[in-house]
Amino acid sequence: ITIGPKALPAVTAALAAIKEVTTLHSVSGTFDLIAILAAPSILELDRLIDRIGALDGVERTLSSIILSTRISR
Repeated sequence: ITIGPKALPAVTAALAAIKEVTTLHSVSGTFDLIAILAAPSILELDRLIDRIGALDGVERTLSSIILSTRISR
């Protein structure tokens, strides 16, 4: 998730209100945040991604679906 300047507190609060957001990471690089979502279907995931993209302060999103977990410690 790429956010606008000074939008971190508002975007974090908005994402915290979405129960399907299970984890939120602040990262360096091209993007500002990585959100891990849990959705029961692709249709619901699509709706969540649209909802996140429409939040005030969110400039763009990039989505990847985890196909499998190779290592989890």
